[in-house]
Amino acid sequence: MNIAEVLKEKIESNQTVLTEFESKELLQELGIQIPAQKLTISKEETISAAEEIGYPVVMKLIAEDIVHKSDTGAVKLNLKSKEEVETAYNELMNIPSQADRKISVQKMADEPITELIIGMTTDAQFGPALMFGIGGILVELLEDVSFRIAPITEYDANEMIHEIKGFPILDGYRGKPKADLDAIVKTLLKISDLVVEHEEINEMDLNPVFIYDKGLVCVDARIILKKKEENN
Repeated sequence: MNIAEVLKEKIESNQTVLTEFESKELLQELGIQIPAQKLTISKEETISAAEEIGYPVVMKLIAEDIVHKSDTGAVKLNLKSKEEVETAYNELMNIPSQADRKISVQKMADEPITELIIGMTTDAQFGPALMFGIGGILVELLEDVSFRIAPITEYDANEMIHEIKGFPILDGYRGKPKADLDAIVKTLLKISDLVVEHEEINEMDLNPVFIYDKGLVCVDARIILKKKEENN
């Protein structure tokens, strides 16, 4: 996968929002771990993908007009059998959508120490700005995030991690394991390099990212590109 070619092709075809599946494929190309995933278009393909990936699995409805999947019931978690996959498939296909529908079948990730958010927005004056914080559904409520203008250094990444109020959760709070801070630093640096090298990226939202005592996994992601005229 050539990232530059993929982004150029998307912009030329006026597709400015990469699907979750496409966004995670791009992250995997950077060396950021994602759950095993397959894209399917039929019930038979979906069952086959689930059995190949191995239970338990997650199923998500991929359609351009469904952005917030959790709010619309477009995510089915912890499916442990062929029968559960069939039921989930039928329920997902009953969700109203005007777009082409596909199913993303993914390996169910292990329970993390906590969920993180890693993001990027484009500031009109300063360019790409990275964001880091405790993720999941509470991120908007807590607003406990740190920002830095890209490109960032390893020192900047460490500062971003340590200055959020939720840092104790990453540092072995109440006997929990300590999070792999080095894995977070490396991920922030990879995102920084990506957005500096590819100015056509307008926004990124990796949420949630599951952090463990060894490594991390990006469970959901969205990448938004600048429109064709903005890249000229």
